[in-house]
Amino acid sequence: MNFIRKMKLDIIFVSAVLVGLGVVMLLWPDKTQSTICYVLAAVAVAAGLCFVVDYIRKEAMADTQRYVLAIAMTAVLIGVSMFVKHDEIMAHLPVVLSFLILFSGTAKFQNSWDMKRLKHGTWIVHAIIALIGIVYGFILMIGVIKSNMDTWIGVGLIYSGFTDLVSAFVLARIRKVIGRKQGEVNMSNLGEERDEEPAEENT
Repeated sequence: MNFIRKMKLDIIFVSAVLVGLGVVMLLWPDKTQSTICYVLAAVAVAAGLCFVVDYIRKEAMADTQRYVLAIAMTAVLIGVSMFVKHDEIMAHLPVVLSFLILFSGTAKFQNSWDMKRLKHGTWIVHAIIALIGIVYGFILMIGVIKSNMDTWIGVGLIYSGFTDLVSAFVLARIRKVIGRKQGEVNMSNLGEERDEEPAEENT
């Protein structure tokens, strides 16, 4: 339960950042690139440090902590490099933001595939939403759209942040319901085994 709560908080944070960046790009396109570069750098450093502290404080875990420290340290170094090489990175910022939209779509596609494995009927809807994000991000990243890039990227970031939040919460709810049902089945099987024990002893 603690892991699920933490995962939800992480998703809410990332989604809020994406939507916030998108709104900034739509409302203040003239000052966007410099502001967003600093915001992304600050978010990368802050998130990386938080994950480093969280990793150090927790006990060793087999799967849930795999490569967390490596990813956290990489995020911190990327954030620092964005501060140091601010002017150079600004020139490539549209590609970076387009990559975020593309990555968001691929993450949602994995969520939709997990829904399919869990036999949830709405997986195809989430897959279509994910594919829209993937195609949108890819088109932006390869430079097919030349004019009004700030507007197009802003719309893509808002779309990505909002759909990320919806997709992740739906998947978390599905897993929670299935986990509860599985627990009820296990308890039922355990009760049946206990009921059979006295009968076996009397034979």
